[in-house]
Amino acid sequence: MAKILTDSEMFDIIRRAPQEIDDSGQYQRFLEALGDLIADHFGGTRSTVTNDPGDGLGYTCAFHVNENVPADGGVYRRYDKDVKWKNGKEAECRN
Repeated sequence: MAKILTDSEMFDIIRRAPQEIDDSGQYQRFLEALGDLIADHFGGTRSTVTNDPGDGLGYTCAFHVNENVPADGGVYRRYDKDVKWKNGKEAECRN
């Protein structure tokens, strides 16, 4: 018999993934798949997933703007404020 999960339960599994996946290679593949899912639904192109403990960021996933990202930057506009996506173009923000 199938287990039926609610959307909240599925989000909880994703939230707990760093504690549940103990192999770094498997975790990196999980992040690549999650990045692909994000790009498939919100635009953009998933690029590299990296882990550099020395930078203080831990694992990161690079995304590039494409024609499927809304003109205002879509869901990405809240993150990495050093780069701005507007009307399908990428620009470095100057402070």
